[in-house]
Order: sequence, then structure tokens, then C-alpha cells
Amino acid sequence: MVVTLLQTPIELSNAPLIIGFAILMYAVLAIRFSKVHVALLSTLAFSVIYVLLLMTGVLA
Repeated sequence: MVVTLLQTPIELSNAPLIIGFAILMYAVLAIRFSKVHVALLSTLAFSVIYVLLLMTGVLA
């Protein structure tokens, strides 16, 4: 039986914290292994998407 995310009783209160930490880790690794301006632009894009999802209540 396939259970969708909306039907599971999993508590998702830590999701914003986990996603924020993942963005931070991506920023550190991207700056380390690629050009700095590309890493900063992609991290900024991920951060803007993250804030928009928080503001719209998707991750709340």
C-alpha cells in the first residue's frame, strides 16, 4: 500500500530546521568545491525558495 506524505502521522516540525541545515551545508561545500560567485548565487537562490516556502506555510 502506498501512503502519501499527507496521510502519514509523521511529525514534520523539524523539517524547516533540517532543510535550513542542508542549505548551510550546501553553501559550505559549494564554496569549497566550486567558484565562489556561483556557489553564493545558488545558495542565495535556495535560501530565497526556503524563505518563500516558510512564508507561505508549506514548511510550517
